[in-house]
Amino acid sequence: MAEDTTATTTAADATTAAATTTAATTTAAPPWHGLTDPADVAWIDNKGWKGPADAVQGYRGAEKLIGRDPSTLLAIPRADDIAGQRAVFAKLGMPESADKYEFATAAGVKTDEQYVAFAKDAFHKIGLTAAQAKDLTTQHNAYVTEVLAKQAADYEIQLASDKAALLAEWRGGHERQVNAAQSAAKALGFTPEMIDAVERTTGYASTMKFFAALGQKMGEDGFVSGEGKSFDGALTPEQAKVEIAKLDADPIARAALSDKAHPANKITQQKRTSLFQIAYPQ
Repeated sequence: MAEDTTATTTAADATTAAATTTAATTTAAPPWHGLTDPADVAWIDNKGWKGPADAVQGYRGAEKLIGRDPSTLLAIPRADDIAGQRAVFAKLGMPESADKYEFATAAGVKTDEQYVAFAKDAFHKIGLTAAQAKDLTTQHNAYVTEVLAKQAADYEIQLASDKAALLAEWRGGHERQVNAAQSAAKALGFTPEMIDAVERTTGYASTMKFFAALGQKMGEDGFVSGEGKSFDGALTPEQAKVEIAKLDADPIARAALSDKAHPANKITQQKRTSLFQIAYPQ
């Protein structure tokens, strides 16, 4: 009888031990999803998913409900959520730093590296995507190129107009005045680039008149005209009028003009007539 009791006890102990081992094994087994965060585990348990198949079915159901892959959706941040907004910009294509932008430059225009750095930084602060920045700079450069081309064309038209007006004003004295202007510019050390810069600011006619006047004040008239030779025909109308006034104020010239028997009457009369033709052209 004692032996039966002992055998029964031993069998019960073995059964209890086996149950304990099974329970321990069951408790130690990781969940099918492999997650350990309590919040994640609770969320999955709340969904009632028992395995990967359930999760896949749930994702497919959500995709059908919203009509597209949920990973392609963007949450719209609040107006005061700057970080959230920049996260959206980054997903749309904003580079991680300003120096990653590709900045297009206009052909024939010297690149201002300081401006480029400023623009890239501004693009990044605003949140432009790389594609938007490239498109913006390309369109900007197209506009700049068009403006520069128009300015160049307008300048050529104005230059031709100024040259024609100056030729009409200076008439026979045009070449002499141009030579005086060129001589003055050379004597003063003006380079062609410097003269071009002055012309673009004040115009061709004003520039030539300025340098021609300098040439006359510097005594270039004698150099341009020649060693004491008469160049009445090379005078401008205004210069001819000045010479007529000088002639009329000269008592010797007046005496010669008033007396036909005067030895200098004929030559003085010819000179005055020549000056009048220059001063008052038909």
